[in-house]
Formats: sequence, structure tokens, C-alpha cells
Amino acid sequence: MRLLLRAIDTLSFLALICAGMIFVYAVSHILLETVLRSLFDTSTHVLDEFIGFSVLSITFLSLSWTLRDGGMIQVNLLTNRLPPRGQLWLQGAVATFATSLGTYFCTFLWRNLVKNWNRGAVSESVAEVPLWIPDLIVFVGAWLLVLQLAASVIRPHFLDAQEV
Repeated sequence: MRLLLRAIDTLSFLALICAGMIFVYAVSHILLETVLRSLFDTSTHVLDEFIGFSVLSITFLSLSWTLRDGGMIQVNLLTNRLPPRGQLWLQGAVATFATSLGTYFCTFLWRNLVKNWNRGAVSESVAEVPLWIPDLIVFVGAWLLVLQLAASVIRPHFLDAQEV
């Protein structure tokens, strides 16, 4: 079980690194566009689309590690008043519900990805980006979040307090 939890954490961290690289790309593209427009009176003509895809990718790829690292906002109004065992039970119940809801959401993301793949759908810009590419990134990020939610249900029962 520890190996599975470590694998989920590793995949989440790798997704975070990918999100960071996409962020560096996005800033570089914006700087390039600024220089091209200011100095050379030209453009890449795809800035808005690629930055939109970048923001989408950064958001979804960083979700699972943000959850693992404790960066998600939690409302502890109720849980702080419960005994430790009650807190653990309530957090597990909420994470289980979120896992099932996230899995359901992923089925729609998967269907959309497959539909865009089968149709060969592309964006309406000059770049004609195949739409299955951003769909795939969103699906991977959402699925990693679901795995991390499932791991948050399992983790307290299989790891020592220091490892949680």
C-alpha cells in the first residue's frame, strides 16, 4: 500500500513539475509576443489560445499536488469541534464522496477527449491545435486529483503519523 501511495505522490509531483514548465513557457510566450508587437509590428497570432490552454493545463496539473501538500482551502468550522476520531471519519467520508464525484466527472472528460479524437476536432485559430491535446491534459490532471483524493482516504490507515 505504501508503494501505491508513493506512486500517486510521485505522479502528482511530476504533474506539478509539468505545470511549472508550462508556466515558464507561458511567460516566455507573453514576453515574445510583447517584443514582436512592440519592436517588429507582428504577432504569433496564437497568444490568447495558447495562454488559455496553458492556464487550463497549469490549473489541472497542479491540483493533485496542491491537495497532497495541504494547499487546498479547508473549512474547519465543524471538524475542529470533533474529537480526533470523528475528524478522521468526517474527512474520510468527504474525501470518499469527492473521489466518487471526481470519478464521475472524469467519465465526461474522457468522453469529450474520445469524441474530439475521433472527429479530429481542431481549434478555430491559425494553429488548428487538435482539441484532444488540452482535453488529455485536463483528463490527466483530474484523474490525478481523484487518485490523490482516494489516497487521502487510505493514507491515515496505512501510514504512521510522521508519514501522513
